[in-house]
Amino acid sequence: MILDLYRHRGYIWRTAWSEVRTRYAGSGMGALWNLVQPLSMILVFSLVFTSIMKHRDMGGVPYTVYLCAGLLPWAAFSECLNRGTTAFVHHAVYLRKLPIPEQVFVAQTAATAAIGLTLSFAMLVAVAVAMGHYPSWHWLLLPVPLAMLILVGFGLGLALGTVNAFIRDVGQVVPILLQMWFWFYPIVYHESFLPGWLRAALPYNPVYPAITGIRELFLAREVPSAWLWAQMALWAAGAGALGWVVLRRLRDELRDVI
Repeated sequence: MILDLYRHRGYIWRTAWSEVRTRYAGSGMGALWNLVQPLSMILVFSLVFTSIMKHRDMGGVPYTVYLCAGLLPWAAFSECLNRGTTAFVHHAVYLRKLPIPEQVFVAQTAATAAIGLTLSFAMLVAVAVAMGHYPSWHWLLLPVPLAMLILVGFGLGLALGTVNAFIRDVGQVVPILLQMWFWFYPIVYHESFLPGWLRAALPYNPVYPAITGIRELFLAREVPSAWLWAQMALWAAGAGALGWVVLRRLRDELRDVI
């Protein structure tokens, strides 16, 4: 799978960039909507939750920065997983006609999510500096957990996208599960809000190591522990392996059912 993705890396990134540029084609603001959409989401969440969280300790950083450091990566992961689930169905015409490995189409959605995350996180850096949260050398390590999170989304999206080609209800269930999943990780609230048993279960959440690592680097300016790095790698590798196993078992029938 990795070799096929490497061989088609040019196609993956060209189509990803093309989608980012043309997603809002025909609108007055065009590609700028790629920045306006996450900004509007951040603004709404900030306005709603700032008054609720104002008396909580966020590690000495503004709540908006704390919120965005978790919300933006989650939004990219959610997009990656959601669109990966429907990738084969949406690209059915190309799958029937072109000799391109199936995983390339899910990788394309992951690349698009990665580009969007890069743009939105660059905005966050500017906002953080404007609010007095200044850069540190730790920020140079941020691409690693950000990439690990996207890889988890890619692997899970590949598995679910394969199953969705046979059972179309999967594509309808995933957005609902993502909404529920969002509230089971402390993104808009602090971890101290959770009861003890739920805090103990957090490490078993696939997004936990990556988003926690992002926040430790970006907010606390601390290097995550070796175990947290290992968890990031394990979740990314495990999700990729799961996606590959599911695709491999169903590949022979995949192009016939879409």
